[in-house]
Amino acid sequence: MNKYILITAALFLAGCHPDPDSVRAPATAWDMSWSTKEGTATITGSAYHIYFDYHYYPSGNGTMQTLPVGPGHKFTCAGHDVQLLPQSPASDPVVDHMFRYGTMTGPKVDSAEVAPFVRHVTCDADGQFTFSNLPAGVWYAVTNIWQGNIAVKEIRTQSGQTTSVTLKHDWNYPPSWRHGPHL
Repeated sequence: MNKYILITAALFLAGCHPDPDSVRAPATAWDMSWSTKEGTATITGSAYHIYFDYHYYPSGNGTMQTLPVGPGHKFTCAGHDVQLLPQSPASDPVVDHMFRYGTMTGPKVDSAEVAPFVRHVTCDADGQFTFSNLPAGVWYAVTNIWQGNIAVKEIRTQSGQTTSVTLKHDWNYPPSWRHGPHL
């Protein structure tokens, strides 16, 4: 009888596992120290958002149909700060906060754990930017395009290579497979 109780208890315990976030390494500066080294990778990119004017048409069934009119207005990151953050458990929630709340400043963004590792450049008049001398790794490029429209792109760099990216304000970030809904 005791054997069956032990087997049952073992099965129950085998089915238990900790929350993945509790197993994740603590967010420390060590997670991002690799990003301070000089490397040979380069990121070039642009950032934009197209805003359309809309016209409302009666649909015939008592509702209105909304359709974009004209070519749209293109807004770029010209004159705005572009931030490059190394991907780590410390920077993941910061980038999510930037995107979700449409801000690139604030106590969460300027935290002492992350701020020393953030690189900055300013978009030129054409909405172009370049980060040079980067070590190989995974980065987040973040910029404000227009009225709180934060664009985020995860970028993987390799030594000696130039990676070209386009940042657009899309609703498909942050990737749900990386972070739980508690952020």
